[in-house]
Amino acid sequence: MGVVFQNSEFIKEEDLIIKGSNRAFNYGDGFFETIKIINKKPFNLSAHYNRYLFACSVLKLKNTETESSLLMNITELLKQNKIVNGSVKIHVRRSNGGKYLPNSDSSEILINTNNGVGFEQNIPISLCVFSDEVKTKGKLSNVKSVNALVSVLGAICAKELGFKNAILKNIDGNYIETSNSNLFILKEGRIYTPTLTDGCVDGTMRNWVLSQESVIEKSLNHIDIECADEVFLTNAISGITSINKIDNIRFTNFSYASKLQEKLISSSSDL
Repeated sequence: MGVVFQNSEFIKEEDLIIKGSNRAFNYGDGFFETIKIINKKPFNLSAHYNRYLFACSVLKLKNTETESSLLMNITELLKQNKIVNGSVKIHVRRSNGGKYLPNSDSSEILINTNNGVGFEQNIPISLCVFSDEVKTKGKLSNVKSVNALVSVLGAICAKELGFKNAILKNIDGNYIETSNSNLFILKEGRIYTPTLTDGCVDGTMRNWVLSQESVIEKSLNHIDIECADEVFLTNAISGITSINKIDNIRFTNFSYASKLQEKLISSSSDL
């Protein structure tokens, strides 16, 4: 075990105490951010911090962290845990007290690290479509809430059926994302991705692709997927991943996603 950052202190992970009154544990009252670390530096930090601020606003949490203070604490934590490449996970929850109605809007923070590698070309994966549960279309669906049961059940379903991941749907039946990634399709030279108003997570890697490419944001249904020339996913940790199969539909074109991933690898190597 290594060192974690909790509120204003760096402590040994084995000394971390999670109380029974923890509101994230009791009510799912919190959110998280997972940030890629390359060459001891957080990748795309400003995008993560912007979503951090958005989550605080949506959940009505008082924020005491600036982007600079987060960077300072992350940098020190990476140093103490000797992390060069990997990730950090930032957990934010409302302070203890109250039941469904909390006693305050103050927040507490926990940051931990994991070893890993830089971005690299990914092997294409398979997807199933998860239909047992759906996501809502409100702002809560855009943040990385600690209540991620639809994603959890989708991932379990994919494993049971022999797929690597699962496409999630919203209340309208539109395809919005997978259990841990944003969804993109390529059709006749144009890139499409679901709108945030459809209920997908406001992914930081999604935003990176939008900043690099001309992307059309629109609702996607099963016909759009069936007619796509290429399908790929974006994720803060793995980058861009091609899809070779969705249920019984096979895809053999991976060139666009591979090109994007190569651009990502090149841009991140400058850190």
